[in-house]
Amino acid sequence: MSKASAVARALGRDGHKVFTAEIMPYALCHSRFCTYVTKHYVLPRPTAQPEEWEAAIQKIVKEQSIDLIVPCTAPVESSAYAHLRERLPPNVRVFAFDGETSDELDNKYAFNQVLVRAGLPCPETANMECTEDAVEFFRRKEESGMDDGKRYIVKPAVYDPKARTEILFLPIPDKTKQMEYLRSRNARKDVPYVIQEVLQNPEYGSFAIFNKGELTGFEFFLSAASCLVYHQYQGKHYNQVLELNRGLGKAMNLTGQLTLDLMHTAAGDLVPIECNPRIHSAVCTLEGHQNLGAVYANPDHKPKNDAEVVVSQPDCFRFWIMDQLFLFAGFWKPKNCFKLSLSEMFQGTDAMLHGDDPMPFLTMYLLQIPSLLVLDVLSGKPWLKIDFCIGKIVKEGGD
Repeated sequence: MSKASAVARALGRDGHKVFTAEIMPYALCHSRFCTYVTKHYVLPRPTAQPEEWEAAIQKIVKEQSIDLIVPCTAPVESSAYAHLRERLPPNVRVFAFDGETSDELDNKYAFNQVLVRAGLPCPETANMECTEDAVEFFRRKEESGMDDGKRYIVKPAVYDPKARTEILFLPIPDKTKQMEYLRSRNARKDVPYVIQEVLQNPEYGSFAIFNKGELTGFEFFLSAASCLVYHQYQGKHYNQVLELNRGLGKAMNLTGQLTLDLMHTAAGDLVPIECNPRIHSAVCTLEGHQNLGAVYANPDHKPKNDAEVVVSQPDCFRFWIMDQLFLFAGFWKPKNCFKLSLSEMFQGTDAMLHGDDPMPFLTMYLLQIPSLLVLDVLSGKPWLKIDFCIGKIVKEGGD
């Protein structure tokens, strides 16, 4: 993913010795060609071969005297890295929340309760571990006799791309159809869902970095389901969300990286709808800041004032040029993404292109993506679009 080379550059520019690793089928990923990368490894998948994956990590740590691991993973792998720290030598830091905290924040209901306990604004959210939980929730709403106009969405409590289709805004007049829909979610204690208040567009995102409860890096941006354009979104919400992240970091004494998705309530309040306890591609706008390397590598790093917090320049504008060219050519529709005009493209730069490290830009477009396309063509698997930011071929229901 693009964010991996961004972190590799930040650490390499500060003089650290950097190694990268990826799972198959990303053996030809762009990050292995980064100027600042000493060696690249191919790992087993932690979700499919957890024991082999951990053994490979332990071997690399020992062979290369690794003292810091910065996960730049897909959502399904982030929990494995968060729990890995418990079994590494004490001198090895994993720049991620501990396993328990990561799992708590990754669960939409548990995260909602963190906000409630911290006194922070949040949307109405209920836990759903069986169909009866949802039936009872809507029964109480109906018996209250008050129709406040709120509608609710039922979605997985933990990231699951295959279950994010067939969305209904509830309640609906057809109670039979509503019951069939609720049952079709197949919610269980080990596969929980949440019932959450539907909020209003536009959607925003924030990316924050913490060390020992202190906010050390921050970005706030206009977001979309497929977000490949990043620039700082200014205005009153910027400071509001910065302070929300700062409060969350202090309340939970966080060390690691955190992404929030935010939308408006009917009353106009901007609130977080869910949390992803991991790095975000918006790190591309923070590249070039003199403190970005220290944010990751220095275990005692603490900004002395707000000016030392890693933020982007207001005029920083990043996108992926091949994504925009494919949109312009009509290879796929600009649904749930940002399509730029030619004049807007001239105002920014490709997120992958850096003068001191040109190879990731070239290999993402000329090697990584073509190699994945060849594999999919040979396998005959259908695909939807190319995501040049995360370096993947997007398929129905996720990968």
